Amino acid sequence: MTVDIPLHPQPDDVSAAAPEGGRKVYVQTFGCQMNVNDSDRMFQVLEPLGYSATDDVKDASLIILNTCSVRDKAEQKMLSELGRLARLKEYNDDLVLSVAGCVAQQEGAALLKKVPYLDLVFGPDNISELPQLLERLRSGDGRVAQTEFFKRKEYEFIEAQPKAEGLQGVSEYVTIMKGCDKVCTFCIVPFTRGREVSKPEELVVAEVERLVAAGVREVTLLGQNVNSYGKDRFDSAPGFPELLRQVDALKDRGLHRVRFTTSHPMDCSDALIDCFGELQTLCEYFHLPVQSGSERLLELMRRHRTREHYMSRVDGLRARCPDIALSTDIIVGFPGETREDFEQTLDLLKTVEYESIFAFKYSPRPGTKAAEMDDTVTTADKKRRLAEVFATQKPITEARMGRYMGRTVEVLVEKPSRNTVKSLTDEFQLMGRTRTNVIVNFPVPPGEFWAKRWIGQLARVNVEEVKAHSLYGKLA
Repeated sequence: MTVDIPLHPQPDDVSAAAPEGGRKVYVQTFGCQMNVNDSDRMFQVLEPLGYSATDDVKDASLIILNTCSVRDKAEQKMLSELGRLARLKEYNDDLVLSVAGCVAQQEGAALLKKVPYLDLVFGPDNISELPQLLERLRSGDGRVAQTEFFKRKEYEFIEAQPKAEGLQGVSEYVTIMKGCDKVCTFCIVPFTRGREVSKPEELVVAEVERLVAAGVREVTLLGQNVNSYGKDRFDSAPGFPELLRQVDALKDRGLHRVRFTTSHPMDCSDALIDCFGELQTLCEYFHLPVQSGSERLLELMRRHRTREHYMSRVDGLRARCPDIALSTDIIVGFPGETREDFEQTLDLLKTVEYESIFAFKYSPRPGTKAAEMDDTVTTADKKRRLAEVFATQKPITEARMGRYMGRTVEVLVEKPSRNTVKSLTDEFQLMGRTRTNVIVNFPVPPGEFWAKRWIGQLARVNVEEVKAHSLYGKLA
């Protein structure tokens, strides 16, 4: 799942005086949840050096663009943003401008040649080395690029730590593994994230335990393919279903919910499907990327499993957990995709009835096998097919959302709703999510709006209105 996620607001004017006082870091994140989690780890390793986060680039002595290269569009956004931020260096001689993440890993030192005002390039494996890289840079070693992968046995995870008092959220990401061994022909992830490395289960459980003690009530277990957790190890490491069971055992400590992302159908085992009917904390939501409904294209994509196998996973999940919400990724315009191939994808959408989808036009990524194939689908056809995918999915999503009307749903309260108008006479609303990952807004009495007792609590809400992507209701 890939989106553009600016962690901090974008400034309207970058021409300003150099920052005064202590060191501040500004991070902008492009990409998936893994990148968001990586940005959190950057803040974590920089804090002992005296860096504090800022929402204003004009105050920063260090700017990091944490990048995504899964699609060309995200990469172009990063380059455009770099050009805009370059002007800051005219006003601040101490400013370090850096690129991290997947584009950094993909380009390495070549990015320094391409962007002459760039100071630092480092890959996802090198986040823990950030203090040393900054020291090299400030010591006069010149511009630095560090994008070496660690060997599996040498890789060390940066464990998430609870945030400072007042900053800890209700939900947190916990990385359980990194990398991917599948090497699908369209995907650059194995080249930018490396091979699979699983975090020891005792570290995962301890990390979740610390977060729960700090007030976290929901964790999302992260990996490029969490379903293959433990398969890279030759000891008696548990698989993903067993890890889920160990994390679920923390429900007695205050953990309400567990989610995970993302998955490969090849490793969606019967044991994992059984977890949805057995584990109390495991939410009824599963993002299971399919990419295409065409058997022929699935083979060209090197997805390793057939459409029939994928449907067996869907049927098994629905049998074990009838109310489960499913989402997926779709690529349109893959090299060689015919109209017949595309029609099979539309048919799959109608057959599965996903809650939501993430669909994208194919763009060749450097180093992938698909980039060597003839890109026979025109840009215009890709655009038309993408629009057709969304048009096909729209009534399906509406129907799936419609089933909530009149129901009472369990909501984990996260924060004040954006719908709240700060007026003593207007309705004060809070927001949270259902176990199926749908946003719910609901009012509370004005006197209780800022009461801390709501945040992190489970509320029961009667749904009175269904919107395009959210629900509205009243406390049951």
